[in-house]
Amino acid sequence: MVRLTIRSEKGAFFDQEVDYVLLPTERGPLQFQAGCTPSIVRCVEAGVLKVVIQDKPKFFAIFHGLADVRPEGVHLLVEEVEDGYEIDMARAIARRDRALDIIHNANDSEDVQFARISLAKQLARISAKNLDAGHK
Repeated sequence: MVRLTIRSEKGAFFDQEVDYVLLPTERGPLQFQAGCTPSIVRCVEAGVLKVVIQDKPKFFAIFHGLADVRPEGVHLLVEEVEDGYEIDMARAIARRDRALDIIHNANDSEDVQFARISLAKQLARISAKNLDAGHK
């Protein structure tokens, strides 16, 4: 077991013993468990965090994070985090579609870079929701 703590700009979000953590990093997903080599790891801009608790997976959408990995725990500081179970799928899909529309029909009045960031966030939300609901 390893202790996972997740903090966002809003404060403490998660603090629990887990079997392991699968963290979305810039180098691909990395698994951390008890006894890991200490390191500092940067997460992807928008991705899905997998946490396994008593052999049951739990999924979170995370945005802009940094993990402090120690043998006794993983401390994750993120800009934003959402529980996959609580994500509003209809809203995420609507926002995804809007971002895709802006990207595909780019003109001078639309902020394409903002739309790309929004698209990445919505895809992470949709994936976290689907994975948490048991969809692969």
